[in-house]
Amino acid sequence: MMRLIEEIRDNKNIQRIVALKRRQKLYLVGGTIRDLLLGIKPNDYDFAVSGSGINFARRVAKTVRGAFVLLSEEDDEARVVKDDVIYDFIGYKNDIIHDLKRRDFTINAMAVDLDTFEFLDPDSGLKDLKRKIIRPTTENSLKDDPLRVLRGFRFALELNFEIDKIFYKLAKEVSLNKIAPERIGYEFIRIILVPNSYNMILKMDELGLFVQIFPEAKKIIEDKVFWKHALNTYHTLEILMEEGFFKNLEPEFSNYFSLDKRKALLKIAGLFHDIAKPDTRLMKEGDVHFYGHDTRGAKIVEMICFKRLKLSRNDSQVIKKLVKEHMRPHLLAANQELTDRAIRRFFRDLGEDYFGAMMLAWADGYATGGRTRHLEKTFLRMIELKRADESKPKVERLVNGYDLIAIGLKPGPIFKVILQELLDLQLEGKIKTKEEGLKIAKEIYEKEKDSQPNKDNKTHTD
Repeated sequence: MMRLIEEIRDNKNIQRIVALKRRQKLYLVGGTIRDLLLGIKPNDYDFAVSGSGINFARRVAKTVRGAFVLLSEEDDEARVVKDDVIYDFIGYKNDIIHDLKRRDFTINAMAVDLDTFEFLDPDSGLKDLKRKIIRPTTENSLKDDPLRVLRGFRFALELNFEIDKIFYKLAKEVSLNKIAPERIGYEFIRIILVPNSYNMILKMDELGLFVQIFPEAKKIIEDKVFWKHALNTYHTLEILMEEGFFKNLEPEFSNYFSLDKRKALLKIAGLFHDIAKPDTRLMKEGDVHFYGHDTRGAKIVEMICFKRLKLSRNDSQVIKKLVKEHMRPHLLAANQELTDRAIRRFFRDLGEDYFGAMMLAWADGYATGGRTRHLEKTFLRMIELKRADESKPKVERLVNGYDLIAIGLKPGPIFKVILQELLDLQLEGKIKTKEEGLKIAKEIYEKEKDSQPNKDNKTHTD
């Protein structure tokens, strides 16, 4: 305990706040105490202050010239951010022990009096910390804030702790339906960002949390076959992020996961890549088909990302793209006459997420029947072509948009189609002059124009 006190005395961030208090009682509490005891350098500092926590936070923000953030007027809680350090303040009225007992888990219900350095631990949090156990402070802890169910799983994963049996019993009695989506989204992303979260995902599933969080996925979650495949795909992706075929593809692997959040986005896509299969099941000539499940699934997933997880537009679009295109690598690998043009089109359409699409297809294939050799062979060829193209000097287009306008073509979406087709032909050596390109451009333009419906010859039925 002496080491804890010494760390508090030597910590400049803590002492900066202590210097600003007047007659208030001030305690260092919660996760900050937990992290210091675990030897983790905190970046967030939690304080309980007698009187108004919000007023104290405003004074701190003004003095240190930090940003003030109101967290909850009802709970008298506010935040100050200064130099990327977060200071949270909550007010208590009468008894600090009462405040600690209202917290979520025993390992977060410890405090140190910053006047006397007395250590307060009303629920044996230090004992649970040494045992590496996540245990609710009271039987009402999870009911008081059902989001604590997700927080319990997150703490267990991030700290590598076990969850006490009483937690599961209490968790069965609460519902997440009234919790704000952004709070759920924050915790869920933190959970799946942790490597090897699969076992916790299974326990969350056993508690019925996924149906509560993602009601749009109810059909697939309740289908034992489809949902088992989805969970296996998720598990396979986690393994692929640590070892195996893709880990050996460098620098592509490191470049793709240089943004850590891509692991979470890819896992979400893996979990819901077949979300539309229950709605697209079709019996045809004795065989089961799921025509369009990828396209329809992409739309459902997009709604989940926006409505249930409150993800950014960019992150939602990444997941939507991965779900929509998850069959495409399978089709490429099954093509006996796979052309370089088809490969280049895949890279062009997927952009930076081509690597995630390959991983999702591999995990999908492995979870289906363990067949991945043909995928690996195709992916290696594709990667080799991409590397070869990137090593060449940048190709100057023979034909550009201004050239198309100069020969009388009307600008529009068709220009993108024409220019990409001409570039593909140029890379393949099938056109070598601007004149050749312009001739083909006219042919494509006329063909596309003729295929469009004549808007001037509408049939009226009224």
